[in-house]
Amino acid sequence: MVKELIENSIDAGARHIYVNIVAGGKKRIEVRDDGTGIDVEDVPIIFERYTTSKIEDIEDLYSISTLGFRGEALSSIALVSKVTLETSTGENGIRYVIEGGKEKSSELVSLPKGTRISVENLFYNLPARRKFLKNDAYERNLAIDWIKKYALIYPEVSFIVESDGDNVFVTPGSGDLREVAEVIFEKPLDPLYIEYSKSPISIKGLLDRGRLYPDRKREVLSINGRVVKSHILQKVIEDVTSKVIGDRGFPFIIIELKLPSNFIDVNIHPAKLEIKILDEGRVYSEVYNAIYNTVLGKRVTYTETKIEESTSQQVKDEEIVTYEQRSLIAEVEEKEGDIFPLEPLGQYLNTFIVCTSTKGIYLVDQHVAHERVLFDSFGEIKSLPQFLLEPKYVNLYNVPYEIIEFIVNNLNQIGFECDVGGPDSIVIRAIPSFLKDVDIDTALNNFIESKDLDINNLRREIACKSAVKLGDRLSMDEMRELLEKLSKVKNYKLCPHGRPIIIELIDRDSVFKKFGR
Repeated sequence: MVKELIENSIDAGARHIYVNIVAGGKKRIEVRDDGTGIDVEDVPIIFERYTTSKIEDIEDLYSISTLGFRGEALSSIALVSKVTLETSTGENGIRYVIEGGKEKSSELVSLPKGTRISVENLFYNLPARRKFLKNDAYERNLAIDWIKKYALIYPEVSFIVESDGDNVFVTPGSGDLREVAEVIFEKPLDPLYIEYSKSPISIKGLLDRGRLYPDRKREVLSINGRVVKSHILQKVIEDVTSKVIGDRGFPFIIIELKLPSNFIDVNIHPAKLEIKILDEGRVYSEVYNAIYNTVLGKRVTYTETKIEESTSQQVKDEEIVTYEQRSLIAEVEEKEGDIFPLEPLGQYLNTFIVCTSTKGIYLVDQHVAHERVLFDSFGEIKSLPQFLLEPKYVNLYNVPYEIIEFIVNNLNQIGFECDVGGPDSIVIRAIPSFLKDVDIDTALNNFIESKDLDINNLRREIACKSAVKLGDRLSMDEMRELLEKLSKVKNYKLCPHGRPIIIELIDRDSVFKKFGR
């Protein structure tokens, strides 16, 4: 809700945005700005469903430049709370009160230009829904996290944030990204500024030279001014960090990507957290080069890793890695004695695939083969994850809250979309597109019981609990597809747990020898 309200303030051109959160937002959320305000005659209309001033005809859907456009937020909020709206365009002002979707009062008043909206007693008329809200501190932190992200993407806007009578933070609105970041994260930075433009794409941002972190909490990503979770941008950052620094963690980085409206579809996610990029290859290439060029030639120190100053001020053409030049999955060199391609003959005990190649006859354990394929798939760039019809809650009893947060961060890194669902649960909204049947409850509980909280162990457990099982009957096409995928992994001989995937029954020469040929 806070996200929707501050997006409206930004759309109104506000230079100062004040936010006050009381009791985690359950008792009151107040957002006040000095934007353009709302015309008096439009005020009752904006609380009707699907009313918006940001779309006039169907073509506008293909060139959306505002953060809000659906006309759903205010009507939904007004249905489940008491809303007081005060707004003025600089001439006439109005105070309008609506509660439970019904107008309570409307009066003309003298007000300064801008808008103030107060939302009180959230879900007062839906007690069953109100019970699903978490504790005040949790809800407060979620709201403040969104405000922080928008403060970083809009450094020219001053954000004043209070909660339960305490001053949380105030950003200066100076337009200095470093200054805002130091306020938000309460630490001095040693930044590199990212500025890159290659028509029609432009990239701005900041990369801290200080250290790497074990999670993505300090990655703030935006596309056309909208804070998003972008798997393509996350993968770029991961790849370029690995190349120039070493695979040791995640940097403090803020990226603001500007794309033409026909490059993106902003209307694919219920909360507008995801954006579909129509030319992912080009975007990957340009963002990679923007970050790579920024770091190259600079002295960057992350723990013990240093990149010395380049002797050249220009990046050589061959050092600029394009999407086409750089494979997202390391190429597997053909090894001597490679047994692929394999052709299936059938199953033995609905557990092992009997198959042949020009080198001999083999048995493949279908479960561990599929486990290896899934494990390696976590390292690939995928399209948007597949959203579940209903969120999946996974209960993790007697697990410290910090561990639950750690697991959520790791799940999000490997392609899930999830959040902490409470003091002892995780809520999963989407899973990687290559996972079809995953027993996530068992996988996560096994992961915790193993006491090995490395992210690769999490990948192993999920791959194991998603793979075909011993005793599953496979069609010839399914066996052929699995063997084809197995041929592309880095290590086709062992599963992620170290068990053998394939054994040779007899080699080609021995077959001929036994038959006297």
